Amino acid sequence: MTEMDLWNYAQTANSTGALYGIGLAIFIGLGFWISGAMYNSTDKNIIGKITASVFVLTVATFYLFNNALVEWNINQVAAGLAFLKETTEGISPGGQVIIDANDPGAPFSLMPNAVAGLFIASVLVMQLSGIWMTKKS
Repeated sequence: MTEMDLWNYAQTANSTGALYGIGLAIFIGLGFWISGAMYNSTDKNIIGKITASVFVLTVATFYLFNNALVEWNINQVAAGLAFLKETTEGISPGGQVIIDANDPGAPFSLMPNAVAGLFIASVLVMQLSGIWMTKKS
């Protein structure tokens, strides 16, 4: 394996994560639309509330999984670059930046960083409050 192989893998993995992220952004928007429709509805029932809640919670889970997968992939690239640095003549300065900026070899974890966690929590609060709260007239 060469450094170029690792860079190619990183590019492919990040492109896949970005495409999946675009789909998730669309689903988050759909969750806001559903939440708004439920909030403005005068005759929402418990089945509709539960179904809408399950939808937005599964989208949040998919978001966490995609976020974790992108982070795990770049950490694995950093681990590969660290291995190459130790076993070959060295790596490029850009490769060293990837090693320094990440956690080489870290295990897969659904626990988001602070910014991603605050983002998905705020999305869920807004969506679920629209689904479960009653509009005041």
